[in-house]
Amino acid sequence: MNEGTPLDDVVITQTAREKSNRYLTPAQLRTTLREASGYVCRKTSPAHEGLYDDSKFIIRGTFSDTDLDIVFTVESDRVVVVTQMSQHSQSLRGRFYERIGTTAADAVARLSD
Repeated sequence: MNEGTPLDDVVITQTAREKSNRYLTPAQLRTTLREASGYVCRKTSPAHEGLYDDSKFIIRGTFSDTDLDIVFTVESDRVVVVTQMSQHSQSLRGRFYERIGTTAADAVARLSD
């Protein structure tokens, strides 16, 4: 029997829904997380183990012709889109961000390791 993945159930929070008039609709967010690629990372603190939630990720890219950061969490049975926002941070690279991969599936895989 083929077991599902958290990406089978993508939940969009009210905060992310409220921004759909400027960015992506809930349907576009679901498609983006399931099919698109970009730069996937999570916050980290080299000096403070456990400071940031290991299940919270950011995917940065151009989705539906919009430069966007999508913040999402991975739970055992679903993915939750926390918010979506313009790419206001100059860089998501460096010592305070850990690169995970290029897709939301990479984030899911990281937590199941």
